[in-house]
Amino acid sequence: WGGSYSSLFCYRLSESFFYPEGGGQPCDRGSIAGAKLLFVEEKDGELWQYTEADFPEGAKVRCQFDTDFRRWQSENHSAEHIFSGLVSKRFSYKNSGFHMECFGENPHMTVDFDGEFSEKELEELEQGVNAVIRKNLPIREIYLEGEEDRSLERKDGSISFRQKKALEGDIRIIEIPKVDSCACCGTHVSFTGEIGVFTILSYEKHRKGCRLTMLAGELAFLALEKKLKLLSGFAQSLSRPWTEIPEAFQSLQERIFAKEEEKRGILEAGICLLEEKILKELEEKRKGIEDGERPAKTLFLGSPLKDSCFSYYGKNQYLFLYLSDLGTKDLQKICDRLRRSLPLSLICLGKKEEGFSVVAGSREEDMRAFGKLMGEKLSFRGGGQKEMIQGSSVKGFEEMNAFIERIL
Repeated sequence: WGGSYSSLFCYRLSESFFYPEGGGQPCDRGSIAGAKLLFVEEKDGELWQYTEADFPEGAKVRCQFDTDFRRWQSENHSAEHIFSGLVSKRFSYKNSGFHMECFGENPHMTVDFDGEFSEKELEELEQGVNAVIRKNLPIREIYLEGEEDRSLERKDGSISFRQKKALEGDIRIIEIPKVDSCACCGTHVSFTGEIGVFTILSYEKHRKGCRLTMLAGELAFLALEKKLKLLSGFAQSLSRPWTEIPEAFQSLQERIFAKEEEKRGILEAGICLLEEKILKELEEKRKGIEDGERPAKTLFLGSPLKDSCFSYYGKNQYLFLYLSDLGTKDLQKICDRLRRSLPLSLICLGKKEEGFSVVAGSREEDMRAFGKLMGEKLSFRGGGQKEMIQGSSVKGFEEMNAFIERIL
């Protein structure tokens, strides 16, 4: 209920049916005399309600709670008890955490256990919960008042209900016959059949156990309906029935992988041709310089790779490659390959929406110093090792050319 409020008032009502936050369940939603109920909490055995409205002490107010929200929470909380009860009986795992969010674009509840499950075990547990729902078993409240009611006592003297921590005083137990008995202060449905449906949304390892994300009741039905529509749309785009989506998806992955392999093969061939051509041109320029020719700045234009320009600049042995059609990973591959075989420093430039992506490498020069220079002159941001750096610059083509001229 966090947020910024112009004013905030706290009330204790003579009578209240609002559920306060507790036990992993958020408080009720509703209104007091038309004012939105912001939060409900229990302090020292009394309920306190928060709103932005100012009411005089002793005023009579009409209170309403959101029946849909209460029902959604009750459906999910009862489903969690069924699931945790089945887990306790079969695996003896303890429920170490519980949280509900029955609102927003992604309603769900999370439950933590101190053990792990296999995919098959999760499937069996999900089926087990839905089987209990279909039986429409009663969900009963049992109150243990101190030492008066010992009807749930085992032979060893322990009380046969689940609890996360030691409890004192009066205890409320939610019992689902032959399924679960658990100390709980939350809201629940009266019969398991009211839940309707239960589904596990996700599973992940968490600390020394696991965390399950799941959903039940009307919210689960709406989520499953949405999922089915998405699957149907996906199946239609693949021109296959939704039951064949796994096979169609695998076939699509294989085609994408084949295209990527083909692209990598073309890139490898282009790098080899480029390497051979650069070495040949460098040798011709070296011989020309030895024969008294002036060192040319342009090595060559055009390449085996589409949309590329290659320029060689003077005695400093810089080779700039402008590769507008390639991404950063391909630039890294080209730079790492060529820097190992060419006797010069290599700077690969890729086009971005604003500026350039830059990958630079060399066998001998410390490219970190080059990166620092680009940072000063071209607002280069990046990093790397002595042999190779990568990053980006927001400057344009003219600034890049001016920088190249200055460093020679």
